Amino acid sequence: MKKTLYFLFALAIIIIPSKAFAISGSVNLNCTPASAFPGDSVTCTIAGDVSDGSIKDFAGTVTLSDNLEFTTTSVVSSWTGTSNGGIFSLTTETSQSDSFEIASFTVKVKEDSTTNGTITLKTTKLGDITDISDSTQTISMSSNVVDTAEGNQNVGSTLDTNTEVENPDTGSSIPFMIIGGGSILTIIIYELVAKKKKIYKI
Repeated sequence: MKKTLYFLFALAIIIIPSKAFAISGSVNLNCTPASAFPGDSVTCTIAGDVSDGSIKDFAGTVTLSDNLEFTTTSVVSSWTGTSNGGIFSLTTETSQSDSFEIASFTVKVKEDSTTNGTITLKTTKLGDITDISDSTQTISMSSNVVDTAEGNQNVGSTLDTNTEVENPDTGSSIPFMIIGGGSILTIIIYELVAKKKKIYKI
């Protein structure tokens, strides 16, 4: 009976697909801050996560939207290889498993940027792991550009409610109301003086 059980167990191991015990993992891209102004810098970290095994090599490419540009790149000390212009080809003597950091880089938001930026990591190699999904981060763009159309509208309404006329003799500005009131007062005084003269004549 025991021999039969051992035979069935061995047969099950052979029949079960080897992929069920295969190494698996992913590569993550994390960038901060998630919102930036033109001229700001954004720092991104590349990290791996491997289970059921370990890896010793990584390769991938980072692509940026047109409103972003690379400034610096740094690789974790345990990794060696090339990392130029967003192209990474790295190896390590120390087997990597579970969660681990691979590299980091900094990008700058271009001064004339007005739209959101995107940073995408395409992993082409992580040990023997296949079918690793791309990782994309979106940088929301904040703008410090003033809406000139709205500003002009506000200025126009201010000028309309404070219309003034310039006195040609003095160069000073006198509101229309003062000019009108002064004219009416002059007419009233003239009429009163005229009536007094008529009374004296009688």
